[in-house]
Amino acid sequence: MLHPLITRLSRQILDGKPLSEEQGNLLAELENGHTTELLFAANAITRAMGHRPFTCSITNAKSGTCSQDCRFCAQSGHYNTGSPTHPLLPLQELIDRGLAMHEAGACCYSLVTSGLMLSSDEIDRIAACIEALKSRTSLQLSASLGLLNQDYAHRLTQAGLTRYHHNLETARSHFPSICTTHSYDEDIATIRLAKEHGLRICSGGILGLGESWAQRVELAATLAELDVDTVPLNFLSPIAGTPLQDSPLLSVHDALKSVALFRFMLPKANITIAGGRERVLGDYQSWLPLAGANGMMIGNYLTTRGRDLDADLKMLEQGTWI
Repeated sequence: MLHPLITRLSRQILDGKPLSEEQGNLLAELENGHTTELLFAANAITRAMGHRPFTCSITNAKSGTCSQDCRFCAQSGHYNTGSPTHPLLPLQELIDRGLAMHEAGACCYSLVTSGLMLSSDEIDRIAACIEALKSRTSLQLSASLGLLNQDYAHRLTQAGLTRYHHNLETARSHFPSICTTHSYDEDIATIRLAKEHGLRICSGGILGLGESWAQRVELAATLAELDVDTVPLNFLSPIAGTPLQDSPLLSVHDALKSVALFRFMLPKANITIAGGRERVLGDYQSWLPLAGANGMMIGNYLTTRGRDLDADLKMLEQGTWI
């Protein structure tokens, strides 16, 4: 039998009434003995909303030497991490990587670049890649290119981009402890600008940055207010050389409970699990759908290797990701 609070709030969601941040905090405060009930309820919400499993992939189109000081990031130019650096990849290589991930079974392909904002010439190359892949594949095409302006958003949309990815990373109240080189409002403005141009929005964050449970709920509430379509959740995998290199990993329990809370706060959004899942969850990765996730990033991440692609695809084929 479910805890009365879980039952009541599940019914509220299924009746089409979103949770408040205060209600999310009540769920977060439940004792750990009720976490399994929370997971089962999150899974029921996912199914009731008709979410289907999906996979996505990214390519590190431009790497390193970033001007931003995000305390978790291997690509920040402020830290000595030994992370690979390279300028924006040649057009044909960007296209070839997209074709390879399409062949591997990815549904969505995202071009990801380091830095606060691209140059106009770099936007031209990204747009050309999008046009080529749109004509040759059925991939949903996404990009994560930092801050946008009106001109960039228009050019990317005209090229055929369908989704823009821009993580908020953490709650507004915790953001100054994570990044000081740009403001939270700049990130919010980019998300709103992309929405104004008809792009679907992929925005989430990293869990395990030293945030509280209340700040996890705060981030989820902000994403719900922005009405984002997809929420990528990463788990911090500390990188040597960054200020967060000695941070503890999230426990399996806290990782799964966090995913369930995001499902309660964002019942209509796709929730996809990305970086850190292998290291944090290990053999418990197949529990992620139970916690309310319906998407998974396959292949490698930006500066770290992902799980073996064949192992991920086997997990999908065996029906453990439903």
